[in-house]
Amino acid sequence: MKRRIVYIVGAVLFVVLAYVGINQYMLYYTKQFSPEASAEYITSDISVKVFYNRPSRKGRTIFGDLVPYGRWWRTGANEPTHIELSRDIEFDNGAQLPAGKYSLVTIPKPNEWEVIFNSKIPDWGTEYFPEFDVLRVPGQVERLPQPVEVFTIDFTEENGQPRLTMAWDDTKVTVPFRVQ
Repeated sequence: MKRRIVYIVGAVLFVVLAYVGINQYMLYYTKQFSPEASAEYITSDISVKVFYNRPSRKGRTIFGDLVPYGRWWRTGANEPTHIELSRDIEFDNGAQLPAGKYSLVTIPKPNEWEVIFNSKIPDWGTEYFPEFDVLRVPGQVERLPQPVEVFTIDFTEENGQPRLTMAWDDTKVTVPFRVQ
């Protein structure tokens, strides 16, 4: 009887360790192709941090093909992209986003993107829960003269106004905001 329990415990332990090992290997493997990155906008008024993974173009047509128009996209690769705000912000359309941590989901379209701030941050970026949307704002699309090889999120300022920017392939999306 004791021997049987030892075998059962050993088998369960083996399965758990194999599962954890396979998951860690898959995470390591996928991060080789889409490494982690972060972007920060920090002033005396606010701290905004974005964590995301950077897929590469590799000669593919991205928007309208690999990332279909009109469907939600995790806005990066691997885990969901998330943004953390230390203070409330307001967008050009008057919409306000409270300080906090959100997953960042987008719906790309040829001439304008929907940028979605969602209160649910799933473990992996393959799920989206629209019922947890906190805010949707438009993103201005600009065509780039030279393609961007690796997906990039960054912050810029124009006339003192901060802007969240996302660029990949021949597309750049800009979302201006103000600190409340």
